[in-house]
Amino acid sequence: MKPLKQFIAVFCLGLLLTACSLPNNKNQFVVEPPSEAQIASSVKEQVSLTLNAFTPVAGQALPNNTVLAAYKARGYEPIWIKNKTIDMSIYKLVDILQESYTHGLNPIHYHTDIIKSYLALKKPDSQQLAEMDVIATIALTSYAHDLSNGRYEPQLIDPNWQLDAPNNNWKDLLYLDSASNMVNSLPLMAPRNPQYQILQKWLVYYQDLAAKEKDIFVDSGDPLSLGDEGPRVAQLRARLVQLGDIRFSTRKVQEDRFDSRLRKALRNFQRRHHLVADGSAGSKTIEMLNVPLATRAKQLAYNLERWRWLPSELEANRIWVDLTNYTVDMHLNGELTSMKIVIGKAERKTPVFKGLMTYMVTNPTWRVPHRIARENLLPKLQADPNYLVKHGYKLFSNWGIGAEELDSTSIDWDKITPDKLAYRFEQEPDEGNALGQFKFMFPNKNEIYLHDTPAKQLFREPDRAFSSGCVRLEKPYEFAEQITKGSKAFSDMQNTLKNASNSVISLPNYIPVYLVYFTVVPNANGMPEFRNDVYSRDPLMEQAMGYIAFKPNESI
Repeated sequence: MKPLKQFIAVFCLGLLLTACSLPNNKNQFVVEPPSEAQIASSVKEQVSLTLNAFTPVAGQALPNNTVLAAYKARGYEPIWIKNKTIDMSIYKLVDILQESYTHGLNPIHYHTDIIKSYLALKKPDSQQLAEMDVIATIALTSYAHDLSNGRYEPQLIDPNWQLDAPNNNWKDLLYLDSASNMVNSLPLMAPRNPQYQILQKWLVYYQDLAAKEKDIFVDSGDPLSLGDEGPRVAQLRARLVQLGDIRFSTRKVQEDRFDSRLRKALRNFQRRHHLVADGSAGSKTIEMLNVPLATRAKQLAYNLERWRWLPSELEANRIWVDLTNYTVDMHLNGELTSMKIVIGKAERKTPVFKGLMTYMVTNPTWRVPHRIARENLLPKLQADPNYLVKHGYKLFSNWGIGAEELDSTSIDWDKITPDKLAYRFEQEPDEGNALGQFKFMFPNKNEIYLHDTPAKQLFREPDRAFSSGCVRLEKPYEFAEQITKGSKAFSDMQNTLKNASNSVISLPNYIPVYLVYFTVVPNANGMPEFRNDVYSRDPLMEQAMGYIAFKPNESI
């Protein structure tokens, strides 16, 4: 027990040395390498200790247990000591770990101060070197895991977030032939998607700006528009310069006058904040302008983590259901086709997940899910017992195959409570059918699918969260055409539409479907586009990522 107590003391001392810095002259002196037994002992004790350091963070057992396996595979030979000298790449490792905040991660999770405290020792003994070797390897592995897969478990943050595609690329780092190759490969663990890379650069911009400058806020007051003058116009111009919507120019301008250049910049700002781009600074626009830089940096960090939950490589052919943009993007055969969608309302959120579209149904019958029947249909029937007849529904006694069809007008709906509702409701294919002419299926536990809708007027709304969870398509025929183009399925689809028959049509090629949720994305000009947090998911990220402090009575 004595060595363990001594080791814990050294570990705790490292935690206290938060201001410790690397020496100017990096240690290259001859050292006595730790023995196999010292490495083996240290790795077991250190892994056990660090598993408790930053709980609860699900998934952190993975990188720590990977360290155990890697040392065992190399016969407990040290990684960071070679030819009786400390490998200089450990200093580069510390530099990289200290910059982890530029990816929205927290350097404290990667033990940089502890590593630096060991490196600062003038004459470390072999036990201290063993401890340093292990803690540096744990730090490298944890960061590689977090950078490639995300640090946090999405479903522990939000049960409706079911898209998590971990990869094992990070594990391969520990089996490279040298510490320097391990360190040099570490930045390659970050997602390579251009959207991630652009957002990461904007995170650094906002972090640096928040650290160096004070926010320039626009005072509240009457809307500002073309031709206005005064100090509030000067504030508006300065804020747009600060946020990057007005590029620095040597051209002289009257700063307190609202000119056409300012209006153009304001419209750009409004478009990338999903506001009405009228070029006038009303209350909503000023509210968005006055969101602090530090808050925007946090939002960027949340969305970088969301990207890390996605697969490291996306399929060339895919359907991308962009929930916060209310659009679906079809990436098929090198072409991009987009259209508007309607998504689930706030109380019936459309979940985030990945599926595989395998077939579609033309002229579908709608079997009303029990929840919708309970919450939507029953109140309508209690108000109007003829509702089912008017809207083309059939009523069955239960959900059994041989259920009897009933006369809905003969039932006293006022006597039926939601918890006792056991009937099956079916809406026949017709113009008023809630699913329209098409249903596109990618079987999943959520019973979510894409479909047509008779409620075309909703596509004129800028914010389109109106459904019970499924996704309604603006142009379902065009969607069907794209996914069946050049195949027999396309002619089958046309025939069934002509005959008004209810048919199941298998797709010629199965297509991955992603339902995704981002509150910040790069726009076409590479600027950050901040979107409405439709389902209030950012506060959940804020809490999980440690931006909301525990109260003292909650921490123990």
